[in-house]
Amino acid sequence: MKKEKNYVDFGEWMQKLRTEKNLTEAEVVEKLGISDITEKTVKRWERDLEFPDLNTIYKISELYFVPSEELIKSKEDTLKSGVNGINKRFIRWLSMLLGISMYGTIILCRIIVYIALIATLIWFLGVGKEFVN
Repeated sequence: MKKEKNYVDFGEWMQKLRTEKNLTEAEVVEKLGISDITEKTVKRWERDLEFPDLNTIYKISELYFVPSEELIKSKEDTLKSGVNGINKRFIRWLSMLLGISMYGTIILCRIIVYIALIATLIWFLGVGKEFVN
């Protein structure tokens, strides 16, 4: 997905909205009033490691006075901007660690996943034959 010029990840936007209201993660949890939301959950939203469900998005929109449609669109755009479901921050970190480009890291990750799938398939086929005999 091609990012627009003013694109901001959902998590970055959540953090910006919270800091503009001078709220801590604990205050957000308290104001949302949802029992299974913790400070850790809010931090995970702000790092794009987790996303709130639809009901929570409606509560967030009320808290920050932002249309829920914009929050939903931002969430969807952030999910679409991921690299085949792999977190971009992880890819960047791994790229720096390995000393290769992001594109090279993505290809390497795909190769590793394919090898793991093939090895698992071979293992299951081999184990299955032992049970049949």
